Parts: sequence; C-alpha cells; structure tokens
Amino acid sequence: MSATSVASTATSFPRGTRSWWKCRGRGWWRCLPTWSAWLHGFANIDEIPELIDVVVEKQADIFAFGRYCPTSKDKAHRDTWHVEPSRYRDFLEKCWVKYEQHKDSGTTFNLKEHLWTLFLYEKGLFKIPEGLDNDVIYDGCNCGNCHFTISAEGRLMACRRFDSYVGTVGEELYDVFSGPRMERYREHERFEKCRRCELLRFCRGCPAVAYGYTGNFYAPDPQCWKQV
Repeated sequence: MSATSVASTATSFPRGTRSWWKCRGRGWWRCLPTWSAWLHGFANIDEIPELIDVVVEKQADIFAFGRYCPTSKDKAHRDTWHVEPSRYRDFLEKCWVKYEQHKDSGTTFNLKEHLWTLFLYEKGLFKIPEGLDNDVIYDGCNCGNCHFTISAEGRLMACRRFDSYVGTVGEELYDVFSGPRMERYREHERFEKCRRCELLRFCRGCPAVAYGYTGNFYAPDPQCWKQV
C-alpha cells in the first residue's frame, strides 16, 4: 500500500463513518446494515481490533473482515502486506477477545474468514460432527460449490477475489456450474496442505489469497499456522 493510498484511507474512513451514521439516523438502516473491513497486512492489522469497538459504538448490525489478495503489481512490495501465520493467529485471538467482550451488544460478528474454523477448533469450540461422509464438503470456502460472481461485463467467475473466469451470462448457468471450467475449483484432493488436514471438509483457508501469493489456487493458505 502506498503512502498516498494510506493517506486516502485515513481521510475517507471518517467521512464514510459519518455518512453511514447519518443514513442510519434517518431510518435508512436497511440500506446499510453491515460494516466490513479489509485486512491489508502490516498496513492495518493492528487497527482492526480497535475498529471493533467503533462499529459497536456506532451500532452496526453486522461486522466482518476479509484478507487482502495481493495482485501482480503488489508482489514486489511483499513486506508491506504479508503477515506471518503466527502473527495472524494472534490477531484472530485479539479479535475474538473483542467479540466476546461485545457479544451482547447487538452487533453480529460474522466469521467469514475461514481460518476462524481452525481457531475455534483449537479452542474446542468447533468439533467435527460424527457420522459425516468423508467425501462431502460441508463448510469453508464455497468457491466452486454454491455460487458464481457476475462481473459488469457479464463474465462468470468462480470467485470474485481473483481471476477465475468460467463462462458468461449468455451460457446456460447449469451447464457452466456443472461443467469442466467450474470443476477446476472443486478438486479438493489437490489442496497441497489441506488434503492432509482433518478440517479439509470444513475450512481450506482462503484459496484466493493463496492464488494471490503464488498463482496456484491449491497452494497452502499463507496465513494458516497449523502444522500437518
């Protein structure tokens, strides 16, 4: 992230929060029920836990954050956005403490980050149910499983977070979804690390982030701290 973009973010955030609060105060809350934040590595990892206090104070209905997917132009500046797995796990711990602190606040904390599954599993708060099929995907990243992304140009993508073209809106959607282009994103046995993990059916981290780092959808999640 450049100094210009950091400065822009620092300026736009207060403006955005003021506008959001005015709209909600005028009864337009149904248009603006959520509050999302993007984790941009070293640029703002220490700010997200503090942001949780702000969204609770502002009575946001839902809060979630997602990790940044590096692009080709960013890869020369890895030190500005990469977060080591151990530090990311510590970051989730800080967020979890805040979530527990504010659990009765009225703000719902959406655990959209798939590594929350691993975090809760290690704490004993997520348990693998008994009697499940070993070859069925039950949770985690839904790329290839249950959705498309449609671009403004009518392109269909398996995931909105990286270039994953699978067809166009001019094609029969069922044929695209069940076809070979989409199948490339549900070959779960190809996950280089996750296939050896008991949480394969429930987690798999974020393949889009892995793709942003390596160009390989099935590479290990760069922030996953689990040893397998």
